Amino acid sequence: MIPKKRSRNTARSPRELTTEYRLKIDAYTPETMPMARLAEYITNLAEVLGEPNAVHFARLEPGSTAVVARIEREAIPKIQERTRAVRRGDAPRDAIRAYHRINKLLQADNGVGRLEDKKASLILRFPGREASEEYFPSVRQHGSIEARVVRVGGVDETIPVLLESEGEQIANCWTNRIIAKQLAQKLFEYVRLYGIGRWCRDRDGVWSLADFKIMSFEVLQEEPLSAALGKLRAVAGGDWTNEAYGELAVIRRGPPRSHNGGD
Repeated sequence: MIPKKRSRNTARSPRELTTEYRLKIDAYTPETMPMARLAEYITNLAEVLGEPNAVHFARLEPGSTAVVARIEREAIPKIQERTRAVRRGDAPRDAIRAYHRINKLLQADNGVGRLEDKKASLILRFPGREASEEYFPSVRQHGSIEARVVRVGGVDETIPVLLESEGEQIANCWTNRIIAKQLAQKLFEYVRLYGIGRWCRDRDGVWSLADFKIMSFEVLQEEPLSAALGKLRAVAGGDWTNEAYGELAVIRRGPPRSHNGGD
């Protein structure tokens, strides 16, 4: 008589169908964390992660406060991509705003934080108290950017746009759906974008773009500077030296700078 094979239970446990992320905050312990403050951290963490129906509060862990979020399996790839976009600086605006709000909470609480996966691998760092303070207040004004369109994407009303200028990425630019659709047709082309931007100056006096709302744009002709200057010389005449070419390049692009936004 051949014994019957026992059927194996292939159903997975709830733990196998989820993963966990931990937001570690060194400013408090679970015993000292005010309930209202904890609610602020949890709310903003939920906005950073997105996928509200698939992210659940699991528990607080002892030691320095660690807010543990349980994430359903089907949402993991979307959340991984969203947090990578936050790290690059080109995530949806609600995620970027929530990330900065957590940083401000940590600064006020004199703490730092880090978001880790269940293997303790770093996903996002929140510098908090370690962030260098702005030496000068930021300036918001109308302006323009000349850059190459690298990526246009998003599903919200405000669409993030990633640009590239002189080998550096410019993130934290956004626009409405109408202009985003037009910009998407100019992918990898050079454009001049007009809008309202916020610029910040660091302790070394270097200005960098914090964010930029694109309100209109125009396509630039990809013509070498030498060719454009040749046309000017033909019209204006005169003796154009190498120094003149260099000065015009500075007038056109501004003096060299070490940072222009992005990763």
